[in-house]
Amino acid sequence: MIGLMLAVSILAQAAERVPKTMTDAERMNDKVLAAREYDKNARAVLSPRFREALDRASGFPPLRATWGEFITVDGVPFIALQLALPAATEGGRLILFGVIRSVDGKQIASYNEPIAPQTSKDDTFVERSLIVPLQKCTGVFGLSRRNEIIGMTGVEFDPERLLPAAAGVSRLIVSRDVHRLHAAQRPLDPFAFGGTKVVPRPGAVFDRAEEMWIFAEVRNPAIGEDGVPHVVTKVTLEGPSKISGPAAPAETTPLKGMPGRFGIGNPIDISRLAPGDYTLRVVFTDLVAKRSFARETQIHIH
Repeated sequence: MIGLMLAVSILAQAAERVPKTMTDAERMNDKVLAAREYDKNARAVLSPRFREALDRASGFPPLRATWGEFITVDGVPFIALQLALPAATEGGRLILFGVIRSVDGKQIASYNEPIAPQTSKDDTFVERSLIVPLQKCTGVFGLSRRNEIIGMTGVEFDPERLLPAAAGVSRLIVSRDVHRLHAAQRPLDPFAFGGTKVVPRPGAVFDRAEEMWIFAEVRNPAIGEDGVPHVVTKVTLEGPSKISGPAAPAETTPLKGMPGRFGIGNPIDISRLAPGDYTLRVVFTDLVAKRSFARETQIHIH
């Protein structure tokens, strides 16, 4: 039997924007500094070589992209982006370059900056938060080392529009690496949740011998009389094997420093699933607000 408990929810208190303590003031200052840093880099000038590569965007090794839309408790929307490097790529600092355009072709942002690769098990990747309007748009991104472009990819962004005080649940993140951060989290750090790091599995590809985690961020769930959210989840996995479990209570963990936000995540035993492509669906039901959210993602098991 495959065990999984995830969860979601609805309404809560809007985040207070006026600092009441030194901790609040420091958090707001960190947000402003981080936003300025990201905004400055999003107006980078592209070299003719990078511009030509972005216009062509073919003939290079592919980068695997994973993304999700989020919003800080102070109301800054952003897209977290992970780009996984081709296998057997050497380490060392890279240059991330790219451009984001609206559906009518207008340039929204451009990037040209040093970036340090990260590793998780046998995956090597880079991450970047993109402060752009949460609207349908197209991104083209590349990574370069010492004048050599080592990979490129195109990404179709179609994010939901988020409000800081509204109830909701993030896209599902499938991972094999969930751990506590070693340093304090900044408000716009990608795929970080109250001091917990969730590394998306590039391509959502898993071996049956390894553990797969599913994680979701819950925004502003309704709170019961006992002071906690009450959420149940129903999980369905469709593919070469089919699983449809009953609705089960899910544990919502408050995210440190993120009032009104909760994390929900559990491992799934995939050791007995047949290899192949699967659609994973999770329905999150807030029993207090009597409201549900459905989320799904694609995974591959070999």
